[in-house]
Amino acid sequence: MYLSTSFLTETFTVLGTAAFALSAVLAANEKRTDVFSVVVLGVVTAVGGGTIRDCLLGVPVFWSEALFFIWIAIISSLIGFVCVPLLKRRFVNRLYLYIDAIAIAMFSIQGVEKAWDLGFGLPLGPIIMGVLTAIGGGVVRDMLLQRPTLFLNKELYAIPVALGCTFHVTVLALAPALSYISSVCAIGLVIYIRYLAINKSIEVPSWAVFQ
Repeated sequence: MYLSTSFLTETFTVLGTAAFALSAVLAANEKRTDVFSVVVLGVVTAVGGGTIRDCLLGVPVFWSEALFFIWIAIISSLIGFVCVPLLKRRFVNRLYLYIDAIAIAMFSIQGVEKAWDLGFGLPLGPIIMGVLTAIGGGVVRDMLLQRPTLFLNKELYAIPVALGCTFHVTVLALAPALSYISSVCAIGLVIYIRYLAINKSIEVPSWAVFQ
């Protein structure tokens, strides 16, 4: 059966939103928070990056026109709250990491293209908006939970996103006719580097970290 590109995009968008919300559940479990707090954190994590991006771009916030993003985050958070022991199992946790990798890759490129189409701060603005879209919600989540943010560890999380966004912006600037191929390659690049980080434990090199 033929699956259209739009169907796959929508599917991964739904899975990515759910993955972001579930990451908040796992983080909130460490703090022993209540179910209401879990839902709030899940929503903030799932839509936070895109919300900050749209506010900076001066456009309607994306979920205000598509409330199913909020519902996905709420439902995922509630399911996660009930199924925390399952989420902690190795196989499920590994699957979540892969879905999360696809999510940050897709959302970052969506952020780049939205900023690029609006001509926002070219050429660096779209890169910043892409990174912010992908990891902004997680940073807000960590700040609310008073735990180290993604920027304070050596895991390759934000760096792959930045590399993918930079690659896509470069192609948009120099060869816009190849933008579709570029977006696919950029998404693949982010996912591949995250795969290496997850499976090969590759981190930021020691020379780039304060000793």
